[in-house]
Amino acid sequence: RPEGGVNPGNNLHVSGLSSRVDNRQLEESFGKFGKVQKAQVMYDPHTRESRGFGFVTMETAEDADAAVAGMNGQEMQGRAINVEKVRCAPSPSLQTEI
Repeated sequence: RPEGGVNPGNNLHVSGLSSRVDNRQLEESFGKFGKVQKAQVMYDPHTRESRGFGFVTMETAEDADAAVAGMNGQEMQGRAINVEKVRCAPSPSLQTEI
């Protein structure tokens, strides 16, 4: 695990997701660009509805670069998604550092 939550370059933030997109669909879509270690749509803990974003961890930074190039701006379930590398690894508690 990298020190200080530094992104080794393989963690991606995906936003603009349709509420119909689930972890499996996210993994399948990004799997075209390399091995996906983890794909996770973020859900509201109370309503269990999609929050419209998620995280994808690719096996390598090169796979992540290919996924950003291939998926950013593409349509998924009728909505254009935004894909970018995260600045630091997402924490389990989803707290963001400023």
